Amino acid sequence: MHCNDKRTLFVLKQGIEEIWEELKKTDFSNENLIKQLSEEIQEYFEYSNSPSN
Repeated sequence: MHCNDKRTLFVLKQGIEEIWEELKKTDFSNENLIKQLSEEIQEYFEYSNSPSN
């Protein structure tokens, strides 16, 4: 995996962790954050499983 790929995955992971912490603060009741988290996780896995990585 190229260092740019690792950096991108790191940034995506950080975003997931930040959203998760915000969701915990709202007791997992914020629908917008839930949707955002789902999209971030999907993007992370799509990027990590792409053939160029």
